[in-house]
Amino acid sequence: MRPIARLALVCALLSQPLLYAFANNGSVDSRSPASTLLADLTPAERVGQLFIVSFHGASADPGSDIYKLITESHIGGVVLLASQDNFADESNLPAQILTLTNQLQNTALGNSPPTPTPPPTSPPTVAPPITPTLSPSASAPTGGGGEDTPTPAPTVPAGTIAPQPVAFRRQATQAASATPSGEPVLAKPPLTPVPLFIAVAHEGGGSPFTQIRSGLTELPDPMAIGATWDPKQAEAIGEIAGKELAAMGVNLLLGPSLDVLFNPRPEASGDLGTRAFGGDPYWVGQMGAAYIRGVHAGSSRSDPDGRPQVMVVAEHFPGLGSSDRPSEEEIATVLKSLEQLKQIELAPFFSVTGRAATPSSAADALLISHIRYQGFQGNIRQTTRPISLDPQAFAQLFALPEFAAWHQGGGLVVSDSLGVRAIKRFYDSTEKIFPARKIALDAFLAGNDLLLLTDFGLNPATDQTAQIQDVIASFAQKYQDDPAFAERVDAAATRILARKMQLYGTTFSSARVLRDPAGLAAVGQGSAAVFGVAQNAVTLISPSQTELTARLPEPPARGDRIVIFTDTREARQCSTCAPRPDLAVDALRQDILRLYGPGGGNQVRAGDIQSFSFADLETFLKSAGSAPQPGGTAEPSPVEAALGQAKWIIFAMLNVETALPSSRALKDFLAAKPDAARTQKVIGFAFDAPYYLDTTEISKLTAYYALYSRAGVFHEVAARVLFRELSPSGASPVSVDGVAYDLIEQTAPDPNQVIEISIVEQPMESGATPTPQRIGVGETLFLRTGIIRDRNGHAVPDGTIVRFVAQYPADGLSVPIPDTPTADGVAHASFVPPRPGQIDIRAESEPALTSITLRIKIEGETIIVVTIQPTPPPTVTAAPTSTTTDVTPTPAASPVPTTQPRSDERGTTLLDFFSLLLSLVVFGAIGMNAGHSRREGVRLALIAGLGALIGYNYFALNLPGASAVAKAVPYWGATIVTWGGALAGYGVGWLRYGQTTSRTRSP
Repeated sequence: MRPIARLALVCALLSQPLLYAFANNGSVDSRSPASTLLADLTPAERVGQLFIVSFHGASADPGSDIYKLITESHIGGVVLLASQDNFADESNLPAQILTLTNQLQNTALGNSPPTPTPPPTSPPTVAPPITPTLSPSASAPTGGGGEDTPTPAPTVPAGTIAPQPVAFRRQATQAASATPSGEPVLAKPPLTPVPLFIAVAHEGGGSPFTQIRSGLTELPDPMAIGATWDPKQAEAIGEIAGKELAAMGVNLLLGPSLDVLFNPRPEASGDLGTRAFGGDPYWVGQMGAAYIRGVHAGSSRSDPDGRPQVMVVAEHFPGLGSSDRPSEEEIATVLKSLEQLKQIELAPFFSVTGRAATPSSAADALLISHIRYQGFQGNIRQTTRPISLDPQAFAQLFALPEFAAWHQGGGLVVSDSLGVRAIKRFYDSTEKIFPARKIALDAFLAGNDLLLLTDFGLNPATDQTAQIQDVIASFAQKYQDDPAFAERVDAAATRILARKMQLYGTTFSSARVLRDPAGLAAVGQGSAAVFGVAQNAVTLISPSQTELTARLPEPPARGDRIVIFTDTREARQCSTCAPRPDLAVDALRQDILRLYGPGGGNQVRAGDIQSFSFADLETFLKSAGSAPQPGGTAEPSPVEAALGQAKWIIFAMLNVETALPSSRALKDFLAAKPDAARTQKVIGFAFDAPYYLDTTEISKLTAYYALYSRAGVFHEVAARVLFRELSPSGASPVSVDGVAYDLIEQTAPDPNQVIEISIVEQPMESGATPTPQRIGVGETLFLRTGIIRDRNGHAVPDGTIVRFVAQYPADGLSVPIPDTPTADGVAHASFVPPRPGQIDIRAESEPALTSITLRIKIEGETIIVVTIQPTPPPTVTAAPTSTTTDVTPTPAASPVPTTQPRSDERGTTLLDFFSLLLSLVVFGAIGMNAGHSRREGVRLALIAGLGALIGYNYFALNLPGASAVAKAVPYWGATIVTWGGALAGYGVGWLRYGQTTSRTRSP
């Protein structure tokens, strides 16, 4: 038993580091600073950390609703929304936001006014707690999962130490006063200072998905970034966003979107448009990871220790790319299984969680969308609940290794807004009952760590605050009554506190949390980087560049009349703010005049350019189609007059929306004026997604360009492209059916390329000294391709299959090499030469079938490697161009002078051939002597010789098993197989001879 005891002791000691690692990756580590802080929080404070809420107004003064939610309900964060009037001062919006965020954080930290940024105010008077009065229909749970439902214990991944409820250390102190009846009054425990998450949506491209619309750098839409096909551009834009948000005190970015627009549906109301980076899962993941890395880098500049000050919430897990309706209006159902989701929708989220290349490119949180799946578990007749509310589907998703490791390592899971109309309709189709407690409880029990409560009520303007307070109070009560629920709360709250400590350290001092107004000097300075994105993103959709030169040999000239129609749409920063367009009706005209008018290149005159809105054009088209009024000919409208004189007609279009008839103005114009392009130059600029026009409509345009974003510098780039100062260099990151542009085909290997291939040094572990590559029979060759390009000229997506082909050209013997997926456009493989001779190695990745050829000649100690370039089909050359490299099998061997390989060199060696002849002679002689007659002897000899020939050819043709023999006995493989075949043939002949002899001797 002593050896067993020793073994057990050794295993126990070795397992301690592993157990410690699991504990650190688990939900709660009692030794961590976050767990220590959790122990100081009251149950109400722990519960409050789970909630991020919206609020009305641009102030957190004492007595305001948000002040009460912070001080009494102990919420964990807020989200800033234009619809809630959180932004009021358009003249200096960044400073106003900084004032608000500092005020919010001061309140959360327990600091008394005045705050550092706003003017001094009188100390606040803490109002008594509000006890909300709710109607039974609004607060009572309906159906299963209500407030009294026991909470199932949380599922803990294998190998993880299960979290235990953390004891509350801080106790309420008894007040000195008493009630009139003489009962003592317990004073409320003092507020534990914990900073807030302050969240905002800042996707770029204007409203409604960019909440802050003035004072900052106008960021491009994600699709514009995707059209550059350059992750460095994504990182640069993310860096701008991180730096500017951190300067204003925002520490939680709701974005970027990692949805994959695999099959765009412009006719669907839920079309994501330019909110997506693109339609290829690999490239969406690359752009998303780079953007997140940029946000972390940009926000770290404002911290003395270089800590990222903005956390990133990647949206909309598990993906809205296949949704056919807006997720905020109605919950969409998508027909996909989990296996299908892993191939497309989930792939980008893998890239920013468990498969993140670096910690800085990993998302800090995932936002769980309201979407349902039919056939999620393989049963086509089964439909999930919304993923944000479905514990079973949620558990399956986060059981995937990439998400499980990320979540155990501290990643947060945030529910999408629980007050959107889609959720209200899901719980009550009549939208008359809002079971607030049940909605929040269902979302938390599904697995979300943070619950996003916006528009939370049937009438949020009046009942939102009361509903939020009631939900948090119900959670606090359930925490006291239900140990399993308390355990879940502690696990989530600990992860939340740990993330806040990553932002500000473990002390949460005001100096670390509050932002200095001096940092605002860096805001709004990123236009140069955005311009770089714009000029690299602009794409010529139709026609080809060659045909464009024929159609438009010259840009607009002085004296040419130009009319511009712009799809202008207005939005407000706040309810009292003046409406402002994202794309002004004269934006393109002003850029043309600034660059090429009298103050610029003097190529055009101001009077020759007129601008109208799409609404103006739609009005004209409707009036032109109506019956003429009696009483003579009316004066032509300004639009009609401008069109009649124009040589150039320019359209600046956005997306097409059914609810906005004027958005169809370009489509209606092309239908009413199909021949306009024959006499006039009709140019389309898509400042949104490029797939809203069909094939017929695009054919009626002289040229069609995509810019993918309405941000200011994109207007300028459009003007420069029109006047030939810039050439389009981008490529659409999504499929465009109107021009038969299929993204899968475009991202496949370019068939016109020549794939490079080389022998590389043996791969070594990091830090080890690489060993020289040895080449010889039985030695492993390590092969590497160059970067394989797609049809757009970019590296093919990871996972593209490459086939290496190794062949002995003299006899056609092929040596199989397993197919290899690419990584960063490059594929690696290994190969063991089975025998001496000449070997040709090449690579192909369909439909790219042409590569250089590595010709390796192995003869004894002599090794010659020749690189042969393929001969271009149109050119006839006498001999291939070759580059010869001498390689020796060992450092001591001397290279042989370079020679051109002979075309008649055989794959099997001369020794193998003599071995075949010897086998024929030997077994022929044996057969002749073994026969009872000359006839029988000839038969035995022929059958043995046939067996030898079969064995020799079996080996030479590399039929199954031959390569294994060659690898096992490199120099004697052919001889063994040949003589084995002769012996087998002789055996068959002997059996035949024996049967004949027996019959002959029988009476």
